[in-house]
Amino acid sequence: MTTALDLGAARAAFLMPDGPYFLSHSIGLQPQAAAKAIERQFLAPWQGAAVDVWDHWLAAVDKFKAALATVIGAAAGDICPQTNISSALTKIVFSLPERARRRKIVLTEDDFPTVGFVAAQARRLGYDVLLLPGGPRLADIDAWSPAFHDDVQLVIATHVFSNTSVKSPAAEIARRAHERGVFSVLDIAQSAGAVPIDLSAWRPDFAVGTSVKYLCGGPGACFLWAEEDTAARCSPIDVGWFSHEAPFEFDIRNFRYARGAQRYWGGTPSVAPFAVAAAGLEIISRFGVDAIFEHNQALLSVLIGALPQGSLLSHGRAGERGSAAVIKVKNPAGASRALAQAGIRHDQRMGGVRLSTHLYDGPEDVSRLLDVLIREM
Repeated sequence: MTTALDLGAARAAFLMPDGPYFLSHSIGLQPQAAAKAIERQFLAPWQGAAVDVWDHWLAAVDKFKAALATVIGAAAGDICPQTNISSALTKIVFSLPERARRRKIVLTEDDFPTVGFVAAQARRLGYDVLLLPGGPRLADIDAWSPAFHDDVQLVIATHVFSNTSVKSPAAEIARRAHERGVFSVLDIAQSAGAVPIDLSAWRPDFAVGTSVKYLCGGPGACFLWAEEDTAARCSPIDVGWFSHEAPFEFDIRNFRYARGAQRYWGGTPSVAPFAVAAAGLEIISRFGVDAIFEHNQALLSVLIGALPQGSLLSHGRAGERGSAAVIKVKNPAGASRALAQAGIRHDQRMGGVRLSTHLYDGPEDVSRLLDVLIREM
C-alpha cells in the first residue's frame, strides 16, 4: 500500500510513541513544535508583563484562526474560539431568534452524548427534542428527512459519528435545511483534520469542533464557525466584553454585539490552548487534508480487508466512513490487554476495540495491529 503522503516527514513532525498509535479519534499526537509555540506565543510575552502583552496573546489566537480556516474551508473572521463544544452548542441554541411554529430540535441517537445533554436543556425554552434513529442509515440523506419539516427550528448534524464512524451527507443536510428555513449546526469534531471539509461552500449556519482529536492540538482549543448573515440574526445570551463590537471601549452602559461569529466569544479568552493548537494545524495544513484522507482511508481499507467477514461493529463502507473502526473480538477486555502489551494504543467502544488511522500511521503499524487482532477474534 502506498499513498502520496510522506510518512517519514509526518512522523518527524510529532512526538511519536514507541508503538503504533491508533487513538487519534480520542487524542491526536503532540506536535514537536507545541512546546516552542506555547513558550514563544504565550509565556514569552507574559515575562515582565509587558504593556502590550494582550496584543501578543490575541495575535496567537488570530494565528490559530488563520491556520484553522485553511483546514476547514472557511474565512478566519467567521471563526470564534471556544473552550469546548458543549459550551459552543449551548451558546448557539440559546441565541436563535424566536419562531413561534418552529419548536423542534433534531439530532440523532448516535451523537456524542454532550450534544444530547445540551439539546435537553433547550426544553426550558419550550423546544421538543427529536432523536433520529442511528446506524448506517445516517449516511443517506433520506434518513434526515424529518429534520427538514416546517416545525423544526434546528438540526444538529454530526459529520462523522464517533462510535459508528458513519459519515453523514453534511453538505446536503446544510443545503436542504437552508431551503426549508431550518437552522443547521455541523459537529466536525471527528472529521476536522482527517476528512475534507469546505464550510464556505457547504454554508451551514454553524459548525463546532475541537483541536484535541485529528487536529492534534490538545484540549481547550475548540471553535464555533458562524455564517455571517445567520450570526447577524442571532443574539447570544452568554456574552462578555469580547462579544462586544469594541471590547476596549469600556462603557458599561453600552453593549453592542460584535459582527459575525465574534459575538459568541464571551469574556476574557484563553490563549495558551490556541497557541499550542496552531502548531498542530500548521502540520495538517502542510500535508493537506485531501492527502491525509487518502492516506487514512487506504490504511483502513487494508485493515478492514484483512479481517474476517462480520468483524466490523462500525460502518466500513468506503465513501461513507470516517477514519475510525470498531472491531468485534471474542473478549474485548482480553483483546485490549493484548493490544496494550504489544504497545498498540487504542480504546474500547460498543463491545469491541476502537482504532483510528492518521497521517503518522503506516502499513507496518496495521500489520502489527492485525497480528494481535486476528488472534483475538
